Amino acid sequence: MPSNNLQNILKILHRQPSSQVALCKILNLSKAQIHKLTNNLLEAKLIDKHEDTDYKNNLGRPRQILKISDNMQYCTVLIIHTKSDFSAHVYVFGHKRELASVTLPHVETAKDFAKTVDVAVDTLTKSCFINRALIKSIVIATHATVEQGEKGVMYRNNNLSDENILLGQIVYKQTKIRTFIYNFAYGTLLKLKNSPEIDTENALVINNGEGAVALGIFLNGEIQLGKNSSFPECSHLPYPHGFEKSLGTYGEYTEDALFFAISVMAPIYNLSNVIITGSCFKEHLDILENVKERLKFQTDPRLHNIELSYRKISLKDCIEEMVFLSFDTLVDVLNPQMTKQNLQTIVSKIKYTN
Repeated sequence: MPSNNLQNILKILHRQPSSQVALCKILNLSKAQIHKLTNNLLEAKLIDKHEDTDYKNNLGRPRQILKISDNMQYCTVLIIHTKSDFSAHVYVFGHKRELASVTLPHVETAKDFAKTVDVAVDTLTKSCFINRALIKSIVIATHATVEQGEKGVMYRNNNLSDENILLGQIVYKQTKIRTFIYNFAYGTLLKLKNSPEIDTENALVINNGEGAVALGIFLNGEIQLGKNSSFPECSHLPYPHGFEKSLGTYGEYTEDALFFAISVMAPIYNLSNVIITGSCFKEHLDILENVKERLKFQTDPRLHNIELSYRKISLKDCIEEMVFLSFDTLVDVLNPQMTKQNLQTIVSKIKYTN
C-alpha cells in the first residue's frame, strides 16, 4: 500500500465499512494513529461514523464502524474493452452499483478509441445530470500487452491496430481526465487474491477465453508484475500450433497447449499450485485431469505433484474488482493530505452542475 495512510483508509472503506480496530490491524498502525487519521477524514465529511447494530462486544456495547460519506460524490468511468464487449460505465465513489452505462462501437485505432471514450463520458454525465468535472478518473480494462497504470504503455491489443503507444496519455489528451490502463485479466487475479477460500500464497494462474490467454503469478500472496508494472505476457511462447490460438479458444490442441504451459512456467518459480480460470475449460474439466496425469511422467520431479484446479470467476466478479480498482485510482487522483484545508477543499469542490 502507498505511504499515504489517508489514501489507504479510503481505499479500504470503499470496499468494506470497517472499525478503527480493523484499520489498525490492516495498516499495522496504533490506535492513536488511526484515531488521528480518521478524525481528520470525519471532520472533513469524507467519511461517516455509524453504529454497527449487528455487533456487540462482551460488554454489550455496539461497535462504531466507518463508511465512505455520501458527501463524496466524485465519480469514475470504467471502460470494458474486450472482443465481445466495448462499453462505458459510470460509478459514484464507494457505490459499486453503476449509475449508468452505454454500449460503444468497436473501432480500429487508438485515436478513434479516445474519441469514442470522450463521447461516452459526455453521454453518461448528461444522462445522469453529473457535472463532468466530478469524473476524476477513467479506467480502461482491455485485452492487451500493457504497462499497467497511468502511463498506459500498450505494446499490442487484440482489438486495436496500434502498437507501442501511450494509450493512457492518448485518452487523457482527448478527455482531459486522468486515465489508467489495465489488462482485463487483472480483475480475475484481484478476485482470486481477495477470495480467502482460494489458496493464492504461491500459485500460477492461467486465464483463457475469448481468444486470449493471460498469465498470473502469485508469490508470497502478492500478484507479480514486470518492469513498469507490465502485465505478464505469454502469447509469444513457442508452442508449435500457436499458444494463444490453442488456449484462447477450445480446440484440437487445447489440452496439449495447457500441458506445455504448465511444464514450461511452473518450474520457473517452483510452483505446484496451478489455477485455471476463464471460459475455455468451463465445459472441458476432464482435460485438467488428463494434463495432471501427463505431468507425472515428466523428467522434472517438481511437475509430479502439481495441484491443478479450475476456479469459476464470473464476469460480474471480474468487473466488480475493476470497479474497486477504479475507486482506488480516484483516491490517487484526489491525493488527500493531512491538512484541514486540503481535506475541506476536496468536499467544497464538489459541484453538481456545470
